[in-house]
Amino acid sequence: MSHQKILEAALFMSSKPLMLDELGKILGVHSLGYVKEMLEKLQKEYADKGIEIANIPQGWVMQVKPEFLGKVAHLTPYADMSEGCKRTLAIIAYKEPVSQAEIIKIQGNKAYSYLKILQKRNLIKAEKKGRTKIIKLTQEFERYFGEEKERIKEKLESFQKD
Repeated sequence: MSHQKILEAALFMSSKPLMLDELGKILGVHSLGYVKEMLEKLQKEYADKGIEIANIPQGWVMQVKPEFLGKVAHLTPYADMSEGCKRTLAIIAYKEPVSQAEIIKIQGNKAYSYLKILQKRNLIKAEKKGRTKIIKLTQEFERYFGEEKERIKEKLESFQKD
């Protein structure tokens, strides 16, 4: 079995970015240089496709190229996210930057678990400020939804006017 094909399958199956050492374990290879070399070959193979192999700060991923996301994002209506998480994310997108205390005030204590999930998925970041945290969106949020956060905020504002 080809190491390159195993890497491709691992990236396709994973719901999270994978680090070089994780990919090395999957391959049963100790040379991270070799793993990186195989990933770079894969990147070249995907150069002229709608999907890419990308090295982001959290690790390596297989993802839709940013220029195509807007065209295809509607095909997955974020079914992998609970309604509570979506509501929390909408509050953050609308009010960003927003304090964790304000989110809890709006949604109640269940929002703590939603925030934890959203942070784990790298859609938000939390910065400690006094006795609360200030919540902001990340670039992964824009990638996930296929639009800039400003455009999403405009859409949320237009819903409020209706």
